[in-house]
Amino acid sequence: MKRFLIGILFLASIAFLAWWLLHKRPLNADVYVHEVTVDGSVRTYRTVVPYNLASPVPVVFAFHGIGDSTDSMAGYSQLDRLAADARFLLVYPAARNSMWSTINIDPTDLDANPDVRFFDELYARVAAEHNIAADRVYLAGMSNGASFVYVLATARPKLIAAIIAHSGLRPNELGLCDDSISMMLLVGADDSVAPVMESDAELYRNAGCAVEFIRIPRLAHEWSTRHNIDMWRFLSAHARTNAEEAEQSDAPQPRNEAF
Repeated sequence: MKRFLIGILFLASIAFLAWWLLHKRPLNADVYVHEVTVDGSVRTYRTVVPYNLASPVPVVFAFHGIGDSTDSMAGYSQLDRLAADARFLLVYPAARNSMWSTINIDPTDLDANPDVRFFDELYARVAAEHNIAADRVYLAGMSNGASFVYVLATARPKLIAAIIAHSGLRPNELGLCDDSISMMLLVGADDSVAPVMESDAELYRNAGCAVEFIRIPRLAHEWSTRHNIDMWRFLSAHARTNAEEAEQSDAPQPRNEAF
């Protein structure tokens, strides 16, 4: 019994050391916080720029949940490490009052949505500063951020190759899905929105949309960091075929407003 306990303690020590090395090793990326003025309001965003950046570089826009911030999402999602290791550009936009505009939206006039306009400006700024791969622009969101990802996929379908919706519902005002955009839906089995997301995934499949649904055991309303690599594998497997056309015609252009 004593040898057994010593063995268990040894294995636990090795596991802890591996965890510590993974989380304490230096981040091979630079992190910046920016400001941009959109429609007279100062908006902020956080970027993670890996060293030895690929060119052109894939970009992931990550949208936090209600009450969260760019820093808190970086903490609970651990996407900074994923971006540094996979060498994609990571952008965390910050919502006004920590909530994205997904309530009582008008699907016929999404251009008027202030957060869609923020994304337009942000996309243009990022594209002006980096050689981004226009065919590999991805969205990921948590909770309310996932709901807003659906809004953006509806408003700017020609720009987006694939999306991750984690623990968030599609706003009822929107149509089912855009069949040109592949989707991964993740939710904890103990999350109250899990049954609705699973039902929605089936509706999307029946509508002809490419969707992968993952229901995670023993997880409530929280981000599943153990699925980060799966998320990136899913996103990176998709690229738009009309990216050049979108870049020339539909891609937002930066306005002459101060950072």
